[in-house]
Formats: sequence, structure tokens, C-alpha cells
Amino acid sequence: MKKILFSLVIFLILMPVFVFGENRLDVKIGKSFEAGKEVKLSTKGQFKVVSGDFDEINKVDSQNITVIYKDGKIYISSKNFTMENFPSDGSLLISANKDIKVDNFKISYDGGISFRINDNKLDLINNIDLENYLRGILPKEMSPSFPDEALKAQAVASRSFALANINKYIKKGYNLNDTTACQVYKGKTSYDKKTDAAVKATEGEFLTYDGKICDAIFGASSGGYIADSSEVWGGNKSPYLISKEDPYSSYAWDFLLTSKELNKLKLGNIYTIDISEKDSSGRCKKIVITGQNGVKEMTGNEFRNAMGNMSVKSSLFEIINLGDSFQIKGRGFGHGVGLSQYGAVEMAKQKFDYKGILDFYYPGTTIENKDLGNEDK
Repeated sequence: MKKILFSLVIFLILMPVFVFGENRLDVKIGKSFEAGKEVKLSTKGQFKVVSGDFDEINKVDSQNITVIYKDGKIYISSKNFTMENFPSDGSLLISANKDIKVDNFKISYDGGISFRINDNKLDLINNIDLENYLRGILPKEMSPSFPDEALKAQAVASRSFALANINKYIKKGYNLNDTTACQVYKGKTSYDKKTDAAVKATEGEFLTYDGKICDAIFGASSGGYIADSSEVWGGNKSPYLISKEDPYSSYAWDFLLTSKELNKLKLGNIYTIDISEKDSSGRCKKIVITGQNGVKEMTGNEFRNAMGNMSVKSSLFEIINLGDSFQIKGRGFGHGVGLSQYGAVEMAKQKFDYKGILDFYYPGTTIENKDLGNEDK
């Protein structure tokens, strides 16, 4: 059995620590792996080791690769190939002529796979073309069954968000991750022909305001009133993420707070829960809870997180004291800032095109188009 060994010296002449073309992203995928934990990669094609520019360095001549981080080094191996001290700076990647499946996640990816070490753990990084990244996002952020114009609006918003937040995790050696902290991304496994069409129809389009790429934040439903980003998260006021009435998104919900939820507040028996301050969109800004063991003041978001944000679906709510419990009647789903996905659907049903939808939810913005290419065909 032939074994191929590369020394670290070879890596030093290849590429800078962090290089990607303007049309590519480095996205952390899945969980981080503890030292000693094996990662299994497979493909229906053939693996190869490539440079950051995807120039072939070495054929692996295998459909399976094992990756492991131990003793401060990254090792990759297959039946006929071993590589010791694989770089952790993105200068080399694992690629294939077919998509790559990370067996640990049961998800397949276009592009290439590289690695980073953070907090003494192995991070898997998918180097992916921006447009194909969006193809892996859209079906997870918006149902493919939604109207075409709503899907197009989401595609432009998602592309804008990605570009605006491209350096979010640069200190960790990558751009974005695949969670709701950025956008939910599940690689080629999630591609769908309807959402693919929305990405293609808007290829290269993104939002700007005053010449700068917009941080096009979005959520499920505004509940009838869009929230101001500065009131939700603090910071400077954004001219296009403002509070205003939204007649297209009217999601309503209610939830009963029983002793199970109220015990999380650690105040003993709860006597009153009062909303003491609201923001300009009517969302709860401050809540005062009086209980057997004292008084606690919380923001609406803190209260929502404490009670469970899938139960208390937004901070746009009223509280009714029922004596032995409290009923919450609310509207909206999520933070309420920017584009409302349910609202986009309703606007599309009312014959608004995607440009009209974006203009309503991001007032004063401009759609620009730049050909960023699509290399992972």
C-alpha cells in the first residue's frame, strides 16, 4: 500500500493564511470536533487536495477520507493516501469532482472543505461560491412552496446579509457559520429547484443604502408592526431598519404561563407581571415581575428567552393575570426587524414583485447588481 507524506515545509510556499475570491465564502459547518474525534468525508467522485485557488496539488485517488485532529496536528488519510500536519489556515482544501458528504452531519456540500483550530477543537469550513451558498440557505430560511416573488425577495435579502456580515468571524479564520447567528445553511443537501430559480433570477443582486451594502435583517413575522433595529439591539439607528406599520404580516399567537415556566424566574410565587415600557413598535421594552422572593426587572427579549422563545414567539404581546397563571396574547414571530417573511408571502399574493417587497421592508434602499460568478457548477 503506497503512502504519500507531505511535510509542513511544502505548505509554507503555497498561499497566504486567509485567501478567497470576492465571490467565495468560508462557512463553518456543523459542530466543532474535540481532539481525537474522527471526521468522515465521502464522495461519489474522487477526492483531491487543492490550493486555495482550487489548483490541484495531489490526487487522493479515493472516495473516502478520514480527518482527525490530535497532538496539535491535523491528519487526513484514506486507503492509499496519508497527509500529516494538514494546514489549518485554508491554504489547502479537500475537493472532489462530485459533491462532498460529511458523514458525521449526513449533509453534502459543493466547493471544498478546509479546517481551522479554535479553542483546541477542529472546525470544518466549506469554501463555497456565494450563489451556491444561497442555494443552500433559501430552502431553510423560506419554504420552497412560497410564491416566487417572495423567494426572490428572500434571495436578495440573504445575499445582502451575507455580504454585509462577511467578516463576522474573521478572527476565527472564516466568514460565517451555518446557524441562525448568520443564516441557516445545509449545503447541497437542501437545494430545491424552486429556490434555485429564485437565486438564479436575482443573481448578483444586493441592497445598498447610501452606497453601502445593507445589513438586510429578516424574520418570520412582524406581527403587524416592524421593529426598529436600534430599539431591539441597541446601537446606532439604521435608516432602513425602522419602525413602521406592516399591514401584510398579522401572525397571532397566545401562550399560558404556568408554574413550570414561572419557576424559571426564581421568585417563588409570582403575584404580578407588568409591562412598564414599550418601544415605538409596541414591543415590550421593560417588564417588572413581582414575586414572593422579590422584584425582578427584565427586557422583553430577556423575558422571552427565559420563558422559551418558541413559546413566547415575540416581544409584541400583552399579559393577562388569571390569578394562578398568566396568559400572553402576542403577535409576530421573531425579533420583528426588517423583512417579514410571512409579509413577503402576502405581498406576493397581492401581486407585488420582489422589488416592491424589498422597497417596503427596506425603505430607501437600492438594488444593485454585480456579477459575482458561480464557479461550483
